[in-house]
Amino acid sequence: MRDRTCTSSFALLLGIVLAVLLPPVSGAADAGDSDLQEVIVSARKRQESILNVPVIEQAISQDKLERLQVTELTDLPNLVPGLNLGHSLLSIGTLVSIRGVGTASQDPGVDQSVSLNIDGLSLGNGLAFTSGLFDLGQIEVLKGPQALFYGKSSPGGVIALRTADPTNELEVIGRAGYELESNNPRGELILSGPVTDTLKLRLAGMYSQAKGYFDNVATALPGSGALTPTYKHDPDSKNYMVRGTALWDPSSEFTARLKVNFVHDRAINAETSQCTSAPSGTAPLPFLPSFLGGGEDCRLDRISRTVYLDPAAFPAALNGGVPFLETSQSYGTLELNYRPVQALALTSTTAYYNMHSQSLVNASESTYAGPFIGVNNRFRRREITEEVRVNSEYSGALNVSAGALYEDGNLADHVTVLGNGADLLAPTLADGVTPVDIKTYSLFGQGRWNIVERLELAAGLRWTDEKRDERPFDPNTGEVTLVPVPEIHSKKVSPEVTLTYKAADDLTVFGALKRGYKSGSFSIATPPVEGIDNSFGDEKVQGGEAGVKSRLLERQLALNVGGYFYNYSGLQVGVISPPRNGVPIIQTLNAATARTYGLDLDAAYRPAAVAGLGLNMALNWNHARYLRFNNAPCWGGQLVSEGCNQNVLPNGIFTAQDLSGTPLIRAPQWQANLGFEYQWPLANDYRLQFGNSNAISSRYVTFLAKDRPNNDNYQSAFVKVDLNVSLLGPGDRWEVALIGKDLNDKVTSGNCVASPLRGGAIVATPSGGTTRSAAGIDPASCFADPGREVWLRFTVRPFAAGRN
Repeated sequence: MRDRTCTSSFALLLGIVLAVLLPPVSGAADAGDSDLQEVIVSARKRQESILNVPVIEQAISQDKLERLQVTELTDLPNLVPGLNLGHSLLSIGTLVSIRGVGTASQDPGVDQSVSLNIDGLSLGNGLAFTSGLFDLGQIEVLKGPQALFYGKSSPGGVIALRTADPTNELEVIGRAGYELESNNPRGELILSGPVTDTLKLRLAGMYSQAKGYFDNVATALPGSGALTPTYKHDPDSKNYMVRGTALWDPSSEFTARLKVNFVHDRAINAETSQCTSAPSGTAPLPFLPSFLGGGEDCRLDRISRTVYLDPAAFPAALNGGVPFLETSQSYGTLELNYRPVQALALTSTTAYYNMHSQSLVNASESTYAGPFIGVNNRFRRREITEEVRVNSEYSGALNVSAGALYEDGNLADHVTVLGNGADLLAPTLADGVTPVDIKTYSLFGQGRWNIVERLELAAGLRWTDEKRDERPFDPNTGEVTLVPVPEIHSKKVSPEVTLTYKAADDLTVFGALKRGYKSGSFSIATPPVEGIDNSFGDEKVQGGEAGVKSRLLERQLALNVGGYFYNYSGLQVGVISPPRNGVPIIQTLNAATARTYGLDLDAAYRPAAVAGLGLNMALNWNHARYLRFNNAPCWGGQLVSEGCNQNVLPNGIFTAQDLSGTPLIRAPQWQANLGFEYQWPLANDYRLQFGNSNAISSRYVTFLAKDRPNNDNYQSAFVKVDLNVSLLGPGDRWEVALIGKDLNDKVTSGNCVASPLRGGAIVATPSGGTTRSAAGIDPASCFADPGREVWLRFTVRPFAAGRN
């Protein structure tokens, strides 16, 4: 196990060095401009002040992203209350929720209920969210349904990333960082500037290599089909990303922006899943190997135990039996803007996305004996979209925005379930490829009417026609697997009406009624079975929100508050059903109805009396419950007296529970972020910056269940504390920074499951009876977040002229 005392020792040493090297203070900070900077957002697909746009959203600036070392989308929940993420395995990727509305299915066939938008490219697959972040201009998190401008995959909200554009003058940025907890060197290089009078280019590259945050101390049981891990820390990873941007503006009427990205990620034991609760202990079941042996304590911490797959027992296992995930993504956008007249803008956005991944997982999550099953996974997804839109900005009472979208996409999931030869299982228990084709046509439009000065009524709708069809087959024989519903086709209209009142230049009041949806699809995490319907239906939402945005105290204080109320039907949630032919069945179901309502508040304060000081806070209070959710599968070992009392079989055993009234997954009642930043001018144009950010969350559900022992399907309440300090040289040409994230080392999770781990994940634990069987209760396991990070970072900007 690594000695983590180096973190505090290093922090003390750096403090001593700074105290010795810092130039003497030149005096009190000058009384500078205390006005809050204007934030420009694109929530309605046009540039507007965040003060004026009638949407509940939170924007994070480039400066803040850099200062807090936000390098992964998983960093965002600590900054945006109401946003929560969970990790998952194989090609499923990240599970994203806003206000509890999000993907709760362990299935790559399910698009996220929160859409990721990168420079105009909308993505719904979970692996897209795993791309590292760097060289961003801004992140916007739009909360609640955004169907009118962002389409069919945003009933929960949108995370919009705007990458940095080329600069008007030569810019060179070199950044080298080292994370102490995971032994992670990271480097970035950015070159930007004009090439001609009309053409500007930007090239940005990043490389990162980490040993991992978790200590894998597993020891394999000899002869069981397991190997002792050779990588002692998880996830051992290598990542790189390259982005090129070209901005061409030959005239004042026309501009073209091209963005091209290449991303590659590879990690050993990327899932970081560990047993977190074993109500019936970890001892092996009669006549079965010790899957949870080797000292497994079933605690959520930085000690993990995952054995590798012995190639002698799993000859078809990828990567020599070492669990891994490797993903390559290439994507980009071409945006063309033309203004035939000053008040009319025509925009075309062409987007391309191509992703391939391959992975291997110890599907039994065994910590000592070899797993009963392993899973090879090969996944790909390709999308081409074209959106054209027009927006008018005439001085009269009426203006419009309108457009059309076409999407041509396909995905394919190749899943091979491997049997452990040491347990006399067949080498291949299941093998299937599920291709899915996607075709979408969409029209949208909004009219804006200035009824009187400062009062605007906006009404619009989006019409969407989407068709998905699947053609599952056996890759060994080519034989097609016949399923009852091979095609789903939906046509939906999503209207939206907004009333906005500009009571004053610094005060906006708004209210909106919205409807949105997310299309159905197919469950493809396990190979489809002939004759079994693996389709699921649309997810729909309708409701409204209202808010007030203001700038107060002579623009020293920004205060925004909004309330919302939404009803959801057909929420797409995932369940793990008992194994069929030795293979666990992962399904997506449509929960009957759910409701969310609550309050969002955020504030930023820059007091004129204390130049350089900024205070900020954000808060989300959320009530999210299933109104009606019958016939959800019981958890393993659940008794009739514990709620497993629906869908009785002829033998008198029940198989389902009623989850009506229970909270949605990843839906804490309270979340908050509190922090400050302070800039301290020193002599000779040096500057010292301090910052703090604190994330606070009440407890929340991590998997669907009722009456679990000790409520082990909940993540308990927590606080995470971030601190940063940086010294900037004259003209901001260099910077050295020490950044601590989650310094109190609170390891948490946003995604857990209950499964028969003592039965190797394929021997089901009996449930639905009146007395408990000898198999007891299924353990719970969680995909863990990293915990504490401590970064030392050095940045050079040789051509910088100083930044505010």
